[in-house]
Amino acid sequence: MMQSRPCDALPPVRGTYAENAPLKDLVWFRAGGPAEILFRPADVEDLATFLYAKPAEVPVTVVGVGSNLLIRDGGIPGVVIRLPGSFGKISAEGTRL
Repeated sequence: MMQSRPCDALPPVRGTYAENAPLKDLVWFRAGGPAEILFRPADVEDLATFLYAKPAEVPVTVVGVGSNLLIRDGGIPGVVIRLPGSFGKISAEGTRL
């Protein structure tokens, strides 16, 4: 009997999924365990599609640039979303940011 991979239960995305992905290289303290699944969305629409379609029972943790973040050695279960730098940009359109 073939076992399914954790990523198989997740919706298709344009970004990337990585199973058992080390997080230590993504945080400033350079320590900690892996993400069960690391998701790097291609853009805001890709992130919205993922959040809408993911199974409700799958836990989600969002990680920005990893400053002042400690990750336990056992890692993080579920999906860790690593936001790209483009999510930190602000643009103005008239009176809207």
